[in-house]
Formats: sequence, structure tokens, C-alpha cells
Amino acid sequence: MAVAKNMSLNSADIHSLQSLMPGSVVDLQISTPTAPKRVKTGYIGGDFPHCLLFQVPAESRWGYLGDVLVPDNEVVIRYVLEGGEGKVIAFRSKVIKVIKHPVAILFVQLPTMLQTLALRKHKRWTPGIQAQINTVGEKDTLSSGCMIVDVSLQGCRCVLESRDDFPLLDNGKTIHLSLASETDQNIKGIIKNSRSTEDKAFYGVQFTANEEVVKKLLDRFIIDL
Repeated sequence: MAVAKNMSLNSADIHSLQSLMPGSVVDLQISTPTAPKRVKTGYIGGDFPHCLLFQVPAESRWGYLGDVLVPDNEVVIRYVLEGGEGKVIAFRSKVIKVIKHPVAILFVQLPTMLQTLALRKHKRWTPGIQAQINTVGEKDTLSSGCMIVDVSLQGCRCVLESRDDFPLLDNGKTIHLSLASETDQNIKGIIKNSRSTEDKAFYGVQFTANEEVVKKLLDRFIIDL
């Protein structure tokens, strides 16, 4: 499939889009006046570099969507590339048009960028997620803000500012990570390696939480909502 040279996507992003096969199931998130609505639908194909085509989600299952699937309304598309890829792809776009005859088709703009979450152990994603790291000290609970700079479903690498009241954690120490606004939910992990510089501490963390819990939380940060 030929792709116009003036597309803003890099070659890796173009490959990720072209690897999505017609008939694949995707997660479609639609902006609404109250809260985003997430539904499943099917990918039809792409007219590069103009647009991507999806099936309009069935109203019998997802309810009436005519008021939100309108031109210029924002959508977020997520899909999984299996096989050798093993990654979740997500991108933000806008509705161009919806036709109902001869079949119902949703046209959306080609995205200008993609975000990726690797699902394989040897592949990782670099997101920059703000988080809070908590652990139990000798006398009380220690807490500090941190940044997750590398993550997979099995673990992550995080960095935080060195502080006198938050000493360098030893390998084997149990910690809990709270992600951004998700303060009521956290991911449990174990420190596997640590190092420090004059002003920063770096930790390699192995998650011990259920993989589905980890994926559910991290999935919200593939694209900021």
C-alpha cells in the first residue's frame, strides 16, 4: 500500500497502522458531554493519507450513538497487534463523517501520532507517568512523588528526587505505586535493583500485582484522557 510522503507519521507508526488487518476488533472511545463512552467495533480499512474506516457500532448492543458520532467530535482508538508485534496501539483522532447506506461506516482522520504499550517481556514502553511511591519504613509509611520512565506488564523503572526523609530502598523491599489521579488504586511491586546519583534515585521494580490489574491501570495512560 503506497503512503504519501507528506504524512507526519514516522515509518514505525505507519507500519503499526498498516499492520491492523481489516476485520480486526478495536476499542473505540467517544467523547460525550458527560463521560467518555467506550465500545467495540470493527476496522474496515484505510485510505492513506486521508482517513481510516470503521464499522459504526451496533445500536442494539451499544445504544444510540448518532448524537456523538458527528464531524469533529474526538475519538480514541486502541487495538492490539499480536504475533511478532505484541503491543497495544492507541491514537487520538476526529470524526470526519458517518454514512448509513449501503452500510454504516465511520470515517476518522488519520492520526498525527501513535502511542504504544508493549506486551512482551522484552519490549517496553517509555511513557513518563507521574506516580507516588509508598513503602513501610522502620517507624512509619514513607511516601514520595516519582516518575515512571519505562514500563511493561511485568515491571517498571522509576526515578525520584533524592530526599533525606526517603532513604535509598534496598533490593527486595516491597513498594506500592499509585498512578497520578488513581490514588485509590495502586500496583504492588518489589525493588529488584536500585542506584542513586547526587540528586536522584532510580529503581527497577518487578510487579507482584495481578497482570489484569496492572494492564487496567496502565491502559488509561496510553493516551491521556
